[in-house]
Amino acid sequence: MINDLLLQTPAETSPADVCIIGAGAAGILLAVELARAGKRIVVLEGGGPDVEDASQDAYRSEVSGLRHNGIHEGRFRSLGGSTTRWGGQILELDPIDFEHRSWISGSGWPLPKDALTPYYARAIDLEGLGQATLDDDAVWREIGMASPHFANFETFFSRWCPETNFARLHGAALRDDPHIDVWLHANAASPVMQDGRVRGIVAKTLTGKSHTFAAHSFVWCMGGIESSRFFLQPELNGMPWHRSGLLGKHFQDHLIASAATLQVTDRKRLLDAFANVFSRGYKYHPKIRLSPAEQEKYGTLNVAALIFFQTESANAEAELKSTAKKLLRGKFSEVTGSDLSFFVRNAPLLARQSWAYTVKHRAYVPPDARIELGIHCEQPPETTSSIQLSSERDELGMFRTRLEWNISDLELHSIRTCVGVATDALKDIAHVVPDPDLATEKFRYKCGDGYHHMGGMRMAASPQDGVVDLNLKLHGIENGYVCSSAVFPCSGFSNPTHTVLALAVRLADHLATQ
Repeated sequence: MINDLLLQTPAETSPADVCIIGAGAAGILLAVELARAGKRIVVLEGGGPDVEDASQDAYRSEVSGLRHNGIHEGRFRSLGGSTTRWGGQILELDPIDFEHRSWISGSGWPLPKDALTPYYARAIDLEGLGQATLDDDAVWREIGMASPHFANFETFFSRWCPETNFARLHGAALRDDPHIDVWLHANAASPVMQDGRVRGIVAKTLTGKSHTFAAHSFVWCMGGIESSRFFLQPELNGMPWHRSGLLGKHFQDHLIASAATLQVTDRKRLLDAFANVFSRGYKYHPKIRLSPAEQEKYGTLNVAALIFFQTESANAEAELKSTAKKLLRGKFSEVTGSDLSFFVRNAPLLARQSWAYTVKHRAYVPPDARIELGIHCEQPPETTSSIQLSSERDELGMFRTRLEWNISDLELHSIRTCVGVATDALKDIAHVVPDPDLATEKFRYKCGDGYHHMGGMRMAASPQDGVVDLNLKLHGIENGYVCSSAVFPCSGFSNPTHTVLALAVRLADHLATQ
């Protein structure tokens, strides 16, 4: 059932089995899985059913170091969280991301990738991709092509969720499952601690209403930045999770940069290799990653390349796709008269898109598209970036976030190396022309963040080495857990959501036995 703390008062009942703080992707999937196991769940969401300015104000933050866009543009406090705005891209971390790399200080996870493999598979179903083709070579065969090969790179696909908003994807369970109670506008303010256990969580509305929710276990699913902010509050100084001194430290994002332009010499081969694939209703995005052998050879971070197709008609294409998707899904009430008028005016472009989609199973790329080499790069596990607290409090009385974000020389070396290797690997289809600033200090300021917030609450077996243990339990606390990308020791270049959701499914199994 979905309730609203602004409008209703919770009944005095026995404690829930699990209280989940945050109704984004991780919180929703964790609630659904625990409800299936028969657990009684309460979910606290600080926002409302949709994104609201008043709720978003809690995310207003200070940024020092380099410019970071995602801290304000990539976080959404509402039912569904950031899934209400993201693209829906799903990708596992690579095996090398879990391993210690002798040339990367602090690299590796305290568990092998095999420990997450079955949970990645279960997360796929919960993401609405259960019928998608999971073998990359099989995707190429579905469209009658062989997988392309480029020297010193590995080719791969990322997959995209057909329904990106998890509040809609799992809306029936959130509304109707008798095991789940969701409370909107219930901002988690502070835990009630006693004898090394969390006894309750105080939730407040922006109007001053307060209620303490009791449960046997508590899981913070607040996101990669907000998780650290909550536990850094000075009222919680001296708690066991501070012992390592790592809370808020080693924040990581993904660098995204357009590092070169391509002067195409074989357009067909380039589009065959890099245009998005559409097969059986699913979208697949082809990319290439620097092989592990090349990473070790050049001492780089994990880094991948993709092709950016920059077109003047990009906005029109996006609007047409959005309207077409609503019509195909029968959401006629969401289509306005201006949407339909725009649809008709751009019929020729729509026809070209439709032909490419239905006949060739590929995205349409206009002949005048500017073609660029995009790079996705991880940051080092032991970054100098950190999540801190500012001196300003929000409307709930909590100190706001201050983010120090930096880019080291190692990231720049990794990007430059990837471009250099790509120059040779792509030589039969295009001339790679590096950005004129790539070799200079100026390029550091051309790198953007990926809106992928990781680190700050590192997972580690020992309380001296991290903030949570291998089961995501806060070190020194019997019944408090954190399930977000904040626990990532090392980030790879892959979009983090799929790994967060694999961790959520794994945690659900653990809590189901408690």
